[in-house]
Amino acid sequence: MFGTPLPVEPSSAIRQSTADRPSRLAWLSVLLAFLLSALPITSSLWLDETATYWVVKDRIPDVFMRSWEWSGQSALYYLMAWASRHLAPYLGLEPALRLPSFVAMLLTAALLYRLGRYLIGPRAGAFTALAFLCIPDVSFVAIDARPYALGLALVVASMLCFVKWLDEGRTRFAVLYAIASALVVYAHYLFALTLAAQLIYGWPRIRKLAVPWIAIGILCMPLGGQVLHFYHARRSHSFAVTPGIESLFTAIAPPVLAAVVLLSLILSRHTAPPDSRFPHRLIALWLLLPPAFLFVFSLATPTQLFVSRYYLDCAPAAALLAGYVIDRFSARRTASILLIVALGLAVWQARPLHGKQDWRGAMQFVKAQLSPDDVLLVTSGFVEGTPEAIHDPGLREVLYAPQLAYPIEHMIRLPYGFDQTAIPADLTRYRRVFLVTVQTTLVALQASVQYNDRVQQNLPGYTAHPAGFGSISVVRFDK
Repeated sequence: MFGTPLPVEPSSAIRQSTADRPSRLAWLSVLLAFLLSALPITSSLWLDETATYWVVKDRIPDVFMRSWEWSGQSALYYLMAWASRHLAPYLGLEPALRLPSFVAMLLTAALLYRLGRYLIGPRAGAFTALAFLCIPDVSFVAIDARPYALGLALVVASMLCFVKWLDEGRTRFAVLYAIASALVVYAHYLFALTLAAQLIYGWPRIRKLAVPWIAIGILCMPLGGQVLHFYHARRSHSFAVTPGIESLFTAIAPPVLAAVVLLSLILSRHTAPPDSRFPHRLIALWLLLPPAFLFVFSLATPTQLFVSRYYLDCAPAAALLAGYVIDRFSARRTASILLIVALGLAVWQARPLHGKQDWRGAMQFVKAQLSPDDVLLVTSGFVEGTPEAIHDPGLREVLYAPQLAYPIEHMIRLPYGFDQTAIPADLTRYRRVFLVTVQTTLVALQASVQYNDRVQQNLPGYTAHPAGFGSISVVRFDK
C-alpha cells in the first residue's frame, strides 16, 4: 500500500493452519469485552441520551425536524433509534434506545477483525478487535444512545472497502466504498476527517479514485444546507475547554493500549520481522488527522471541538497499530489478559452508571417526595439553556429532556448558567423546596453552587438535605 497494491492472496494462503488461527483465549477475550461493555446497558440515560429520547419520542416527521434543528445531524441514526424505541415495553427504555449502538459496535468489531486480518495477518484480527473494544471511549459508545457507534461501523467499512478497492480494483468495492463513505458523513459530520485521511493517502492515484470520490460528493450534497446551518450555530454548542498538548497525545495513544503494548513487549520473548506490506502511512494519517485537526481548530478558534467522542473515528487506527505490534512483537496471551483486566477495572470503577449521571434515580427520588405544597427548581443541563432559550417554545422541551425521559410535573425552569432573576422571590410560601442542578462541567458546577447558595439565602430557617446521583445534585430544603 506504499505506491504499489498489496498482492491478492491466493486461495491456498487464505486457508489457515491451526497455528495461524486466533487462540481460544483471544476469542474468549473479545466476547468478554462485549459483555463487560454491555453491563451498564440498563442504567439511567445520561444528558445527551435524553436528548435522543426527545428526538425520537414522537412521529417520523418530528425525527427529521428535531435531528436537523437540535443535533445538527442527519436523521440516519435517529431513525434507527426511533424504531428501537418501540421495544421499550419489552426491554425497558434504556436498553431499547441503546440497542442500535450495541448492534453497530458488534458490526464494527467484525469489520475491524476483517481489516486487521487483511492488513496484518490471520491472527491479528482478533487482537485488533479486542484492542479496539478495550479503549474506554469505545466501550462507552458501545451502549450509548448516540450516533457514534454507528459512525464507527461505517468508518471501518469505508476503510476496508478503500484498501480492497486500491489493492484488487473490483468495481463492487468502489461502489461499497462510495456508499459507506457517504453514510459516514450522514452518521456524524466530524467523522468525515477519516475520509480526508483517505483523500491525502490516495491522492497519487487520483485517476483511480476520482469516480468514487465524485459519487461521495454527490451523495452528500443534500447535507450541504444542514452543515452550513450547524456551522453558523457552532458557538452555541461549544462546551469543552481549550485543550492542552497532553490531551492530543492521549488521543493519539490511548493510555490503556499504550500501557498494554509496552508491558506485553517487556514480557515477551516473541519477535518477528516487520511486515513491509503493512500500510503504515495510511494508518498514521487515520490516527493523527482527526484529533490533530480538531486540536488545532480548538486552539485557533473560540469553538471548542476537541472532545473525545468527536475524534473517536481514529480509534480503529490505534487498535490496528496495537494489533500489529501485539501480533508481531509481543506476547499475545499476556496482551489479551492485560486488555481484559484494564477494561474490567474501568467498568467496575464506573459502575453502575453510564455517563456518570443518574437522572432516573434523581427524578424518582424527587417524585417520591414531591407534594402539592412543595416546589421543584431544575436547571437545564445543556449549555444551550440560556435565559432566553428556556422560554423558547421550540427548545423548551429538549433543554429539559431528562424530565421528559423520566417524567415529572410542575417544575420551575432555571438556565444552565447562574441567573439570579430566574429564582422565584417567594419561595418561603412552600413547605419544601427541591433544587436539581447538574455538575458536569466547571461552568455547571459553579452555577450549581451559586444556585444552592442563593436558594438557601432566600429560605431563612430552612434546613438543606443534599443527595447525589452521580454528577446530578438534588437538595431538599425543609421548613
